[in-house]
Amino acid sequence: MSKAKVRVGIVGAGPIGGLGRRPFSHAAGYRRCEDAELVAIADIDPQRLQQFGDEWEILPEHRYPTAADMYEKAALDVVDVTTNSLYHHQPVIDAAAAGIKVIMVEKPLATSVAWGRKMVEACDQSGSRLITEHTRRFLPHYQRVKRMVDEGAVGQVKTITYEGCRPLLMNGTHTVDYAFFFTSAEPLLVSGYLNQESLADPGGAGLIACSDGVVVIVDCIAERREHLGYTTIAGTGGRIHFSERRGLWEHGPLVEAEEGYGTRYDFEPIPDMPTEFKLDDYFYAAVRESIDCLLEDRESVSTGRDGLKALEVITAIHISHKTGAQVPLPLAPGLDDVEIRTTGE
Repeated sequence: MSKAKVRVGIVGAGPIGGLGRRPFSHAAGYRRCEDAELVAIADIDPQRLQQFGDEWEILPEHRYPTAADMYEKAALDVVDVTTNSLYHHQPVIDAAAAGIKVIMVEKPLATSVAWGRKMVEACDQSGSRLITEHTRRFLPHYQRVKRMVDEGAVGQVKTITYEGCRPLLMNGTHTVDYAFFFTSAEPLLVSGYLNQESLADPGGAGLIACSDGVVVIVDCIAERREHLGYTTIAGTGGRIHFSERRGLWEHGPLVEAEEGYGTRYDFEPIPDMPTEFKLDDYFYAAVRESIDCLLEDRESVSTGRDGLKALEVITAIHISHKTGAQVPLPLAPGLDDVEIRTTGE
C-alpha cells in the first residue's frame, strides 16, 4: 500500500502563492515534493480563487472562500499562509485553533509585534509548529556558512554587517533574520534611521547592540534598482564575506604577518558554493521544510519566534528614527502595537 501524501492547503491565491502558475511560488514548490499534495486553496476573491484552482488542478470542492472553511473541511496536515502581509495573523491563529500540525507563514511574520506575539502564543497553546518563511535558513549553502561560524571559522563573532535594499520590513526582514541565524546573541539596544520616503515601509538602517558584545549593522538604504547585497561576518579569528547575487562566497582566517598591524586575512573561495541565484530553488527549500517538519516531528530552523525577533528589531528601528532615541529590547508595553503596514512597494 502506498504511503498517504501530506495534505497541504494555501491561504491567499496571489502571485507568491502561485497565481498565474508562477514558477517562483509556494504552489510550484509543493508541486516538486513527491510526498505532498496541494489539495486546497482559500481566498476571499472568487475570481482569483477559481483561476488558482484551475491552474494548480485543485478540485472545485476544495476551493474555499474563507480559511476557516478550508480548515474545517479539507483535513489538512500543513497550512501555508501567503496573503498580503497585513493579513498574516488571523489565518495563522485560526489554523492553530483548528489543530493544524504545521503552519508556514510568508515573511514578514506580521505587521506589528503584538500580532506576532499572539501568533506565536496561539501555536504554543495548540502544539502547532509555526514556520516563518525566511528562505535563507532553509538553503544548504547558508546552513554551511552557519556550521562554519559555529565551528569557529571566524573565532568569536564580533560584527555581522549587511548591505541590501529597501523596503526595510518586506525585504530587510531577511537581512535581520539571517544575522541572528549566524549568532546566538540576543538583540538588546537598537538605533535606527529611515529614508525620507512617503511610504509605510521605507528603506532604512540600524545598529543593533546584542548580548556577548556582538553588533549587527543593517543597511537597507539603497532602492531595489540599486541592489547588490553584501554580508560580512567578522570575528576574532577571521571573516566570512559573501554576495549571494554575485556568487561570491569567501573565508579569510586572520593570520600573523609582518605588514600592517601584524596580521592579515588570507581569503579563499569557500568550495562548492552556488554561483547562480535560482529563485525557484529558494521556494522549494522553504516548502520542503514544512513537509519535513511534519514528517520528522520537529521544530523548524526558522520558527515563529525567529520571525518575531526580526520583526521586533525592525519595529525598533522605526521607533528609534521617530523618537531620536535608542530603543531597548524587548519592546516596552504599548510600543509592541506600532504597526508597519508594508505592501512591498
